Formats: sequence, structure tokens, C-alpha cells
Amino acid sequence: MKFFKVFLMWLGFIAIGTMFGEYIVSREVNGFLQLLSFVGLVGVLMYVINETIKLFNKKEEKND
Repeated sequence: MKFFKVFLMWLGFIAIGTMFGEYIVSREVNGFLQLLSFVGLVGVLMYVINETIKLFNKKEEKND
């Protein structure tokens, strides 16, 4: 079940990243909005990577 949760998190990140690229970067919007969106996207990426690392570390501990 944990793998499915992490898979959905990565899928959501890809969807958010696609929307970010399509609507925020490629269109003319306020620069502060672009910066805020980019920082939020990096924060979400760090969270998803952290959850993935936790999942793989728990999997390795069970195998030992």
C-alpha cells in the first residue's frame, strides 16, 4: 500500500509540474507568482523524495 501511495505522490508531482510549465512559465504572469510557484514546486519535490527515501530505507531494514 505504501508503494501505491508513493506512486500517486510522484504522479501528482508530475501533473503539478506540467501545469506549472504550461500555465505559469510559458504565459505572461507576475514574476513574484512565478517565483512563489517555483519555490512551492521545489518544496513538494523535496517532500516526495523524502517519502520515497523513507520507503526504500524501511524496505532495506526488513530484508536485513
